[in-house]
Amino acid sequence: MSPIAPRALAALAAVTALAACSSAGEEPAGLDDTPTAAPTGEPSGDPAAGADADAEAAVLAAYEAYWDARIASVNGPETSPEAFAGVATESTIALHLNTAETYEQEGIRFSGEPRVYDTTVSIDGERGTVSSCVDDSAWVGTQNGEPLPVNPDKPTVYPVAFQALLLDGAWLIGDPIEPEGEISC
Repeated sequence: MSPIAPRALAALAAVTALAACSSAGEEPAGLDDTPTAAPTGEPSGDPAAGADADAEAAVLAAYEAYWDARIASVNGPETSPEAFAGVATESTIALHLNTAETYEQEGIRFSGEPRVYDTTVSIDGERGTVSSCVDDSAWVGTQNGEPLPVNPDKPTVYPVAFQALLLDGAWLIGDPIEPEGEISC
């Protein structure tokens, strides 16, 4: 046996004896810091981390529902606010319904849908930003049955960003904002 082992055993015995002799109301220092289970590599359970993940998931769900409502509003065109309820702010709903009404009056319809991808969400308290890339090459418009002319100044793939706001306990998609930084789509 190595000469270190007997010293280590003696030290362990001394600590054990001191712990046994302490009064019933006192815990040896450091016992309350001792983990009760081996580390698992799982998240720490920090409530703030869970809240952020929950908020990001709620914003993402609202954003997906927003795009479904937006597509329906111009593909229909659909001028009812029902699809946007609980998904977007009043100003965003009004923006899309005005567009849908104009399209309806002008005989404009879209078919297909855009591809929305590389979505990111950032949360700061009760506000956030959601951004993504949009490829609307398969989202084709017609006016009175004739194809709409292609706008040469507008790319078919581009970044978008929107406010995300926590209002009355629900995350809603707000107004469009200028995408921050360089988003390559």
